[in-house]
Amino acid sequence: MVEVEAPSEGATQVLPDQENIDLADRLMVRFEPDGGQGLNAMLSNRAKSGAMVIAGLGFFIWISVFFNLDSSAEADDTILLNFSFHTIAIVVALLSFLAAIFSELGSERGRAAPSLMAGPMQFFAIIYVFEPLATGAMSDALTVEEGLWRSIRLLVIFGGAYYGARLIMEAYFLVWLRTFCDTFGYVPGDVQRSLAAAAPEVASPDAEMVLELEDLD
Repeated sequence: MVEVEAPSEGATQVLPDQENIDLADRLMVRFEPDGGQGLNAMLSNRAKSGAMVIAGLGFFIWISVFFNLDSSAEADDTILLNFSFHTIAIVVALLSFLAAIFSELGSERGRAAPSLMAGPMQFFAIIYVFEPLATGAMSDALTVEEGLWRSIRLLVIFGGAYYGARLIMEAYFLVWLRTFCDTFGYVPGDVQRSLAAAAPEVASPDAEMVLELEDLD
C-alpha cells in the first residue's frame, strides 16, 4: 500500500500497490464491466453458470459412468497406474478442474509456478481421455466401440470440468475486483485514470503569480 498525504487537511490517503493496480486494469480490460451494477450482474452470472456446469457434470458422471451398464468398467485396464474406468473419470475431472484454476491464476497474476503446475495436470488428463480409444485400437482388452464410447464420455468430463472451473475463477476475480473498487473508492472503469484523478493536484508557480497579481489589482 502507498500512503499519500493530502496537503490541505493533513490526512493520508491509502492507495493500492502497483501490482494490484495492474491486476485490476487487466481485469477491467478482460471483463469490461458497465459500472458497479454491471459488475455485480456479471459476477452473479459467472458464479451461477459455474455452479450449474459443475452440478451438471456431476450428474453426467453419475449417469454415464457409475450408472452405466458397462460390465468391464471396474476392470483395471488402463496403462497408467492400472485405474478402473470409474476412477479414471474422477481423476480426469479433478485434473481438468485444477488445471483450469492454476492456469487462470498464472495468467492473471503473472506467476510461472501455477502455470507450471497446470501443464502436467492438463497433459495427463488428455492422456487419460484418449487412452481407452488407443487401448481398443491396439489391444484386445477393449473393443474399438467400447474405447470410443469411453473416450467420448471422458472428453465431455474434461471439457465440463475445465469450463466450469474457468467460470468459477472468473467469478472469483470479479469478487476481487469489486472488493478492490469498494475498498479504494473507485468506480469500475479505468483504474489508472481513477488513481490520477484521486492524486492531489499541486498548483504551479505561474498560477500562483497570476493569483497574486489579481489580488493586487
